Amino acid sequence: MRRLLANAAPSETDASRADRSLYIALAAMYIAQGLPIGFAFNAMGTLIRESGHDLAMVGMTGLAFLPWALKFLWAGAVDNACRRWGMARVALALQALIVAGFLGLAPLSLRTQLGVALAALVWLNLLCATQDIVTNACAVTRLQGRRAGAANAIQVAGFLLGMLAGGGGVLLLYARFGWMTAMALLAGAMATVFLLLAGNRGWAVDAGQAAPAGRARLRDSWKRADFAWAVLLALSFKTASSALPALLQPWLLDHGFGVARIGTLQLSNMLATAVGALLLGMPLVRRLGSRRAVGAGLALAALGQGGASLLSGWPGFPAWAAFALFGAQSLLEGAMYVTIWSLFMNWASPSRPGTDYTAMQCCESLGSTLAIAAVAPLAGLLGYGYVFAGIWALSWLLLGVAALCLPRLRLCAD
Repeated sequence: MRRLLANAAPSETDASRADRSLYIALAAMYIAQGLPIGFAFNAMGTLIRESGHDLAMVGMTGLAFLPWALKFLWAGAVDNACRRWGMARVALALQALIVAGFLGLAPLSLRTQLGVALAALVWLNLLCATQDIVTNACAVTRLQGRRAGAANAIQVAGFLLGMLAGGGGVLLLYARFGWMTAMALLAGAMATVFLLLAGNRGWAVDAGQAAPAGRARLRDSWKRADFAWAVLLALSFKTASSALPALLQPWLLDHGFGVARIGTLQLSNMLATAVGALLLGMPLVRRLGSRRAVGAGLALAALGQGGASLLSGWPGFPAWAAFALFGAQSLLEGAMYVTIWSLFMNWASPSRPGTDYTAMQCCESLGSTLAIAAVAPLAGLLGYGYVFAGIWALSWLLLGVAALCLPRLRLCAD
């Protein structure tokens, strides 16, 4: 008996160390993957205008979103590469290319070489979107079940922190040190992630363990009997929470908020989302399981969506009310994101973990894009108040959509 206990103790220690390595690696990769997209959407436009270019060139930064929207097309190939060479080798190769990409940006001048800089930015987002497939596949393979809540809390919080660093962080570095030094520092940060991943590979899944035999193919995802229900849920769940922020900036400007105050509000909202993911979303999944947690997460998000509608009926509302209500909304939405993505992590097949999960991410992006495109014309026709009320009503209707989809999804774990 003593011999058995002695043999068991090291394995428990090894397991806890492997989990710790996995969580650290996931956090590092999700932060690194959020940085280039935050750079593209929250910093590059300002830098382009500051360099003397017109708004048409600012709009070109939208090309950086394409790899994130289309990554499902090569997700199967990435799954197969992970199976052949191991997740660690694929992730490290991509991270090394990301470091090289930022070093390549450093000597460029935005005034005279903007086209090259934009191409490099799209390339960096392509690399990070591809690495995101690897990261997700690793999380699906290692953390299905109730630990999926922890994986997706790390994903939401890490990605948001990366976007903050890539947006406001890059602008601060640029203002103090200039373009070349800022890009060199970003390359150094990405190199640190590379060293962290390379120094302890306990987080990775070996090539032979990545998935059962056979090739991962996107068309096999489409053949799943419950694929249409998964797509419906992925397309719809974020429509309300995507439509509302698209109207908040112009509405707040109309109510006397300055640009600096709006920027501060956005920052506080992003931090609140990260906190909600960690403190609310992760415990919900752990206690309820991912399927039941989705209903709770959507109900919480629906409660928070009423803030804009309440403020629209409050003439001359104070700034603290906007910060409080939108902060609460973001906190609750952070919990909802974790529950949804934990569900899709448990839905993904072990034979194609990156492919299934990535397909749902791209469906969510499509649904959010359509919601954002539709909401501004509606506000022009009906006014902010009616649209805010409609978005609030939509958020409750999404509970009905989820109730329709959830029983029909076949989860690999819960």
